[in-house]
Amino acid sequence: MLMRNIVLIWISLLFVVSCDPTKQYMKLGNQSYQLGDMDAAANYFYNTLLVKPNHFEAKQALQKSGSIVLQNKFSSFNKYVIEKDDERAIKQYLSAKKYHARCLSVGIDLPWASMYDPIFEDLKNEFVSTQYDIGLAHMNNNKYDQAEQVFTKIAEIDPTYKDATVLRLKSILEPLYKHGQKMMELEQYKEAYRDFEKVVKLDQTYKNALNLRDEAIKKASVGLGVLPVQNQTRLQGFDTRLYQQIVATLVQHKNPFLKVVDRSSLESMLREQSLGMSGIIDPESAAKAGKIIGLKYVLMTAISDLVYEDAGMQKDSIEAYEAYSEQIPSNIPNGLPQTITRFKKVKYQDQHQKRRLYYRVFYQLVSTQTAQVVASDVLSEEVSDEVHFASYKGNVSMLYPELPVTKSMPPKPTAFREQFNQVKRNVASREELTQEVCKKIAKLIVEDLHIYIEK
Repeated sequence: MLMRNIVLIWISLLFVVSCDPTKQYMKLGNQSYQLGDMDAAANYFYNTLLVKPNHFEAKQALQKSGSIVLQNKFSSFNKYVIEKDDERAIKQYLSAKKYHARCLSVGIDLPWASMYDPIFEDLKNEFVSTQYDIGLAHMNNNKYDQAEQVFTKIAEIDPTYKDATVLRLKSILEPLYKHGQKMMELEQYKEAYRDFEKVVKLDQTYKNALNLRDEAIKKASVGLGVLPVQNQTRLQGFDTRLYQQIVATLVQHKNPFLKVVDRSSLESMLREQSLGMSGIIDPESAAKAGKIIGLKYVLMTAISDLVYEDAGMQKDSIEAYEAYSEQIPSNIPNGLPQTITRFKKVKYQDQHQKRRLYYRVFYQLVSTQTAQVVASDVLSEEVSDEVHFASYKGNVSMLYPELPVTKSMPPKPTAFREQFNQVKRNVASREELTQEVCKKIAKLIVEDLHIYIEK
């Protein structure tokens, strides 16, 4: 009992040490300090205070090492000023300011060399003013990439300087806006929409980008009428399910240029033109009707074959071999008997059920402008599901599918072993198979259609 308590205490101590890295941080920090690596030392002491904010030794150590790090930053700042490298001097001062704030966040207020503040302000104002003029020159010369780089630099140094932030945004928006206008003139409406959409996402009020975006998508949109699926089989209901899945899959693609017109909308639009769905029987009549109501394409689909099979639960007796041990007398006088493995032919029961659904679907994408079929295909496939439940009244662990070929035990494939331990489940229903088939068909059709919609 005593030994058990000692072990538990040691485990607890190890757990506490593993959850508290401050000792390791302090050790590494002190080592770095001795080696003169103040940046690394200060970082270890800083991490210690993140874990234990009131760690007294860490506070003293960070105060000492951090002060040296900060002083080195000011020394570099002074060096760059003397060398008249204004940009690097400004960045070094900002780095010092950020470092001071970092240490202050863990309660260490490092001494700040305020003598450098007015020098920085003068450098910053002169540098930013010069950069601002350079940025404006790039804007006037339509060099928007260069302008964006300049205004980004200004924003990093002084975000409040004049309208540098606005100009930076304009340096991004203006080239997109102008390219969108050019695409509109060239009647490349999809490209124009993409440009104006980017502009609107950044600034909805920028010029008339919002109106131009709406105009572009209106002109770029492709109207696709989806006709009801023709059922040429004796099985009912599948056509409706397939139709619903095709429409749903088209909508789920969220193509901004695709306007899907389903059956109810088609019927309403055709009634307005004194037309009916019953008159659409072939690509020519589909093209004619679609053109009248302003569609670019019409999708026609037909099911030519649909076979559903379910033989019900079946039972089979499968031959296998059960291994067993047998002792035989030794040939040596007074010797121990030998144990050998023998096999006997047995049968185990296999209950199984399979359901299968085979389909054959034909579709045509008809252009209303030319009355031509621009895409068509015949899709045929089958989906199935089956379950097997094997059982054996003897010793399953000693059951093998075949006899040994050599003196070694015969192989026992994983699939053979697992069939005796399967969790019982029901075979997929007809409804589930139908849903899977419809999803497959719809996916294949829609992938093909988008090639033409994106043209």
